[in-house]
Amino acid sequence: MLLISNGYGEDSFAALILKELLELAEAQGVALEVSIVPLVGEGKAFEGTAQRFPGRVNLLHVSPSFPYGGVYLGSFPQRVFRFLTDAFRGGIRNALAVFRLLRNCPLSFDMVIGVGDILPLLFGLLGTGKKVYLFACAHTDLLRIRKKPYERLGRITAFFFRYGAAKVYTRDAPTALWFQSLGIRAEFLGFVGPEILSGSCRGKNILFLPGHRGDWERNFLFLAETILLARDALAPFALHFVFPPEQSATQIARTIQMARGELVDPSSFFLGRQSISFSQGDYFARLGSASLVVGFAGTALEYAAFCGIPCIEPCLKDAIQANPHFLVSRQALLLREALVPGGDTPEKTARVLQKVLRDLHVFQERAQQFARTTWQGQGKGARNIAWDLLSTLRTVPPKPQDTTLAVGDSRNGTR
Repeated sequence: MLLISNGYGEDSFAALILKELLELAEAQGVALEVSIVPLVGEGKAFEGTAQRFPGRVNLLHVSPSFPYGGVYLGSFPQRVFRFLTDAFRGGIRNALAVFRLLRNCPLSFDMVIGVGDILPLLFGLLGTGKKVYLFACAHTDLLRIRKKPYERLGRITAFFFRYGAAKVYTRDAPTALWFQSLGIRAEFLGFVGPEILSGSCRGKNILFLPGHRGDWERNFLFLAETILLARDALAPFALHFVFPPEQSATQIARTIQMARGELVDPSSFFLGRQSISFSQGDYFARLGSASLVVGFAGTALEYAAFCGIPCIEPCLKDAIQANPHFLVSRQALLLREALVPGGDTPEKTARVLQKVLRDLHVFQERAQQFARTTWQGQGKGARNIAWDLLSTLRTVPPKPQDTTLAVGDSRNGTR
């Protein structure tokens, strides 16, 4: 299999599906090998699964971490500037490198899987000539306001979904119905996300997310100041930061020191009198035990809402992602009752945080009601998608066997 991911947040979904694929393949005795191409970033989210299944996971390509990470929001001039910045600081060169890699790859793939939006589909389709099995986590019916057929999708994207995808898996049931009405072979197989612990295990855990993109350091300093201002209300809670996986331990330690934090060991620091733990890139694993999420990581906040976890998202005018345009046009529609808008300063956000903590159970109930309505209690989406993919793979005709022996290899045929 070939697995192409948009990168960053989409890597987390891709890693969940990859883990389930390899577990099911091992249980069924299928010798499955998966090659991975992240379109943004180094694919750190796949490292744990690669270590667990040695020889089964192959990272074909490592992409750079672009300044704006593929997010182009704000006014029209800002969007154009950010797109051109990414394009000319490695985006165009990386896209051509991925395309050449797939066109000239010596491996022969039985199946191509995409995670994200139209980009993995196009690279898979044009690079390998095969239709793509796409988990379209970047699209949802929740974003449609006027309920026009191609609203928030577009006719070109719908065309490629219709004719370039073997099947499209959706993030929620309403999106599957919407895609089906457009002639797209779509199916909702359950919520793809972290497993949620019981309420008793989540009562005292707060997750802080500075995001993955170029402004993560500024976001961390903003959140650190918020914590200091709300320290009395936060005293009974366990606090945890998830930093970007691409950053070095030295850079993270330097950023903690900039916030007047004191590093205790490789996974914790003191901020004032508050002990705070931290990790890198594993926010999906952490979401399952969180009672509240505060921060700037858009994808993580979306899926926290889907898990029934209230989310406080600050709004900064010049932020790459958490800017006013993003909150109004996307987050307010996606998170709905789970979203608690923060402020544009640490002082305002601290006041919002204190208010939420006073009535946390009320905000949790609102978020849980939204989750029940949205994904309708259907879980285990990653396992169901993996099962569907493996079932389909078994129907793929076997490759013709070569009659000559490869040099230095006693096996006949091609991999």
